[in-house]
Parts: sequence; structure tokens; C-alpha cells
Amino acid sequence: ASMYAAKKGTYSYFELKERYNEKELPAVEIVDMKRELRRGNSSDISSYLRDELQRNIDRGEQSILFINRRGANKLVSCGECGYTYRCPNCSVSLTYHSAKKRLMCHYCGYSRRVDSACPSCGGELKFIGSGTQRVEEELHELFPGIEVLRMDTDTVTPVGSHEKLLDEFRDRNIPIMVGTQMVTKGLNFENVTLVGVISADQSLYSGDYRAGERTFSLITQVVGRSGRGSKSGRAVIQTYTPENQTIRQAAVQDYEDFYASEIELRRLQKAPPLLDRYTVTASGQSEEQVEWASRYLFDLLSLSAREIGSTSVLGPAPLPVYRVNNRYRYRVHMSGNQSAAIRRAISAAIISCSTDKRFRGVTIFADHDPGD
Repeated sequence: ASMYAAKKGTYSYFELKERYNEKELPAVEIVDMKRELRRGNSSDISSYLRDELQRNIDRGEQSILFINRRGANKLVSCGECGYTYRCPNCSVSLTYHSAKKRLMCHYCGYSRRVDSACPSCGGELKFIGSGTQRVEEELHELFPGIEVLRMDTDTVTPVGSHEKLLDEFRDRNIPIMVGTQMVTKGLNFENVTLVGVISADQSLYSGDYRAGERTFSLITQVVGRSGRGSKSGRAVIQTYTPENQTIRQAAVQDYEDFYASEIELRRLQKAPPLLDRYTVTASGQSEEQVEWASRYLFDLLSLSAREIGSTSVLGPAPLPVYRVNNRYRYRVHMSGNQSAAIRRAISAAIISCSTDKRFRGVTIFADHDPGD
């Protein structure tokens, strides 16, 4: 959106053509994880990244690894009947945390112990997907005796622990730090010469129209943590789609090319910043009532859209995580360039729905260009 505003002349545009320290950008290697699987390596650390980590350890230099998921495993599933542990309050699978040996919901906080065998059929449980804890465990297996610091919301909860961990990483020259988005920006360690992106695909296929922009931003930011001192930096991007345009643009930090391709995609999607997008969400404990309210909202907004002109209405549809803490969530999208008229139409629709006795117990709210 900022680049679009700059291209239109709303913002002034100033390009930094060199890094602040006049050092070259890190040399980036894209690793195809499908090839690693074919070679029999099913771990989260590719053979190339493992060798680069060993090289840094031998030199006494530091490395940062980024994976955008905390916990040990994304889900626990039975290999025989397919049973998975799901949160009783939310429409998500529970994430396994090996440090506490518990399954946890990252939305409502529900937790429970994991069984020794499948509670449905008694079969063997499989631990699938990886988070920061699992990567930390693999690093200890690959490099016995080498200290690894983990930074995610599970390790920085106490007040001030964030700065304490960063100071410890720098002052004690800990060889490897693995973390979530906390390690992608604002860090300046002179002895960090290697950065690894464990799973570049993780944020790329989320279904949000900003998925490409977020992935590009995350990769370019974390790659920039390498080589900020007198030593040259390297970066390793692990992906199952090495041919993906966004990943390749991020690898060479080509902002102009990324903007050109992304703005064309937004034009086809009729998405911001080319048009304003508003979302009206209905939330309640009865899914039937929430869906009914969202259909009522859709009808009201569709009528207003025809009167406004050049305005589209999509939905109603459940959110990707449609139940959180036993409340169901459905939404309607409204897009157009007549911002004032759209806001008035949404306001009238919310008032009409909120005062209708049929939808008692349903909460209605609107967002401009929502974050999910």
C-alpha cells in the first residue's frame, strides 16, 4: 500500500540503494526440500543448511534460524485411523509442546496431556509438522554439546525476558538462535553471519491476499540479519516450491519486481490498495443463528451496493478458523472505491441486524482492510 501511494504521488519515495554499513547483501542459497526428501532426509534441517551451520560453529560465528510456528509439532495424529486431537472450543488442531509434554490451543489456551496411544483405536500416534521446539530438538541431535537459544512466546513471556535472551545471545556468543517473527527484524549482531529460513512456504499459502507480501517482507527482513558486521553474510532459504516467484524475488531483495507482480495480482483480485475492502463479521454461540445473520447482512449490503455502483459484495463465508472459544464466526466482504457511501451502508446494516430480535446473542462488527 505504501509503494502504491508513492507511485500515485501521495507519498514521497526515497530509495536506499546501499545497506547502512555499505556491506553487500548476504549471498542467498535456495534449497529444494523435495530433493532432500528424495535423498532420505525428512528432518527440518537440509544437508546444505547443516553444513553451513557446522562451518559457522567451527569459525566461532553465530547463526539465526527462523520458523514461523512455535511448539514442537503442528498436530498429533493416529497413523492407523487418522484421529487428530482438536480443541473442544475452537475449530483447530491442538499443537504439541514437548517442553510441557502437553497439547495446547494457541487461540483459547486450552491444554491437555497427550495419550500414550490413540484414544480412538489404540494405534500409534504420529507427531506431524514442526515448530520452534522441534527445530531446537533437531539441532541438539545434529550438534551435540552445542548451545541453542530458542526465542518465541513460550520463552519470552516474563517481563524483560526478551531483552535478556538477546543480551545472552550476544554476550555469551551462543552459536545458534532459533525463533519466530521475533528474530526477523530490529536485531543487529555483528557476529551473525548465517541466517536460515526453515520453511519459506509456511506463510505463502494462507489464503489471504497479502500472503505474498507478508512472505516477501519476512524473508527479506530475516535475511538482512546476516552480515551486519565486518564479516560477509550468507542466507539459506528452505522451500518445497523453489520456483515460486515471491521466494525468488525475496532472495535477491528485488522490491520493484515484487511490487510490479503483486500489484497486478491485486488488480485481478480487486483487492487493496486498488479498492477499499470492508469486512462485516457476525459472531455468536449458535452457528445457525450466526449464518442466518450473515445472510441477512449480505442481502442488505448487496442492495446498497447496487445503489452505490462499482461496489461488490462477497459471502457470507466462515472465517478460516470459524470457531474460537465456542463462538462461531462468519463474514461478508464489501469492496469498492466509494468509501463514504460504503461506510454508511455498513453502519445501517449493522444497526438493522443488531436491533433485530431474531439475532439476539449475535455480535456484529466491521473492519476496514482486516488483518486476516
